[in-house]
Amino acid sequence: MDLLQIKFWEAGDYRPGTKGGERRCSWGGSSCPSPAEFTVTDRAGANNGACAAHVVDYIRDRLRHGR
Repeated sequence: MDLLQIKFWEAGDYRPGTKGGERRCSWGGSSCPSPAEFTVTDRAGANNGACAAHVVDYIRDRLRHGR
């Protein structure tokens, strides 16, 4: 698995009815009112929506902890 897996958000990356599928930011484990602008992959391999602010947190997390 690559250290960073980031791409622009696409509806096809998510199952219907999920936060990511509704274009909601779900990165970081808390509710975020901002729309997802990116798709990021967590350590377990699941896709998560990430807003512009939380994508920076994702990058920090991967650089600190790897994988």
